[in-house]
Amino acid sequence: MLDIDTLMVDGQAIGPDAFMDAIDPLLPMAYRLARGLLRNHSEAEDILQEAMLKAWNYRRSLRARSSIRPWFLAIVANQCRQTLRGRWWSVIRQPDLSSMDPHPTGSEPADVESLKQGLLKLRYRDRLILVLRFYLDLSFQDVAATLHISPAAARVRTHRALARLRPMVAIPGELIDE
Repeated sequence: MLDIDTLMVDGQAIGPDAFMDAIDPLLPMAYRLARGLLRNHSEAEDILQEAMLKAWNYRRSLRARSSIRPWFLAIVANQCRQTLRGRWWSVIRQPDLSSMDPHPTGSEPADVESLKQGLLKLRYRDRLILVLRFYLDLSFQDVAATLHISPAAARVRTHRALARLRPMVAIPGELIDE
């Protein structure tokens, strides 16, 4: 009989160490997803820890022979959504855009600042699809698997999110095309 800390994958028992070995390479990508959605370093780290715990608790929902990456990224995205919906989040939220600054002088181009502000104005669903597609550089198939939609639906949602973003961003449309 298997204990509670054992997972069955392809008929073989996998323990906590093997589970963490499978999740570990996904952590940087999952952090970037949480950071892109929440715009806050410490909140993203907290979400990542909560998502790892949820992944462990729901490890039996991972189907045999299915990819762990979309499954785990969906958990992270759902955890971010729950956090954003929380009552206290709207009271204590402080955007932490300064630490995302890739320019050490603190002076970033106006188009980058305009893009950041435009993303902040988008609703969660649109920001999620754009972060998955462009920030994490996932293919439409991977975006679809993460969001449990078809690749065609992922393309359509990306196109619509870009259409909503364009009027908010002060850069030519061809710079933010697919």
